[in-house]
Amino acid sequence: MANYDIDKTQLQDEVVLDDNQLVCVLTNSIKTATEKEILLQSIINQMDEEYEFDLSDMRRDFSFSYEDDEGKKKRMTIDLAIFRHGAEQEPENIERICIVYDSKAKEGDKKKGVEATLHKALQATGCDFGMWTNGDKQFFAYRKEDEIGNELIEDISDFPGCDETIEDLENMGDRAQPRKAANDTLIRTFKRCHDYLYGNEGRKKDAFWELLNLIFCKIFDEKRRFTDAEKGFSYR
Repeated sequence: MANYDIDKTQLQDEVVLDDNQLVCVLTNSIKTATEKEILLQSIINQMDEEYEFDLSDMRRDFSFSYEDDEGKKKRMTIDLAIFRHGAEQEPENIERICIVYDSKAKEGDKKKGVEATLHKALQATGCDFGMWTNGDKQFFAYRKEDEIGNELIEDISDFPGCDETIEDLENMGDRAQPRKAANDTLIRTFKRCHDYLYGNEGRKKDAFWELLNLIFCKIFDEKRRFTDAEKGFSYR
């Protein structure tokens, strides 16, 4: 019988997961694959691949103490905090905040909603940009001060990526470079479009599929335009 040498160290490094488990891309720790956990993993990948934040500057389940408007000490946990590159991972160095819930949470909920969690986190840390999502819906917020120093939080359609500012997005406008969709973010975007058309507008069931037809026609149109331009002639 042949004698095979087995590397015991390699065997110890192997991880066997149950069907309801996954390995966190950020911490390499084993987590239960709940709806929220799966969504959080997707958001981590999205912040890395689409928004180009370094994984080393991210921290999940970041807990810290703060004082509310009445001077009372409280504690808060942020699902995903993204810190200024290379800075100490302290609340004052947070550049982006991501609040993640499962689909049962609603944006207007008094405890889990956008204002109750994301807005409060922005105010407590002094961070300018944040995102709230339950998988079905996604909201972005921008914290700023008006001309007399009053703190304001306004809704925005997206927040800036790494090394970008809100002015960069506004100045680029239609010339902004599109982000490459990471993992399942495109699927989640299509799902939000579907739910909006079907649930809020009372449209016919085929409205969503007509929207997809338009999107993929546009993708084909853009790809064909650039392909023909490389060959030196107009695709028209």
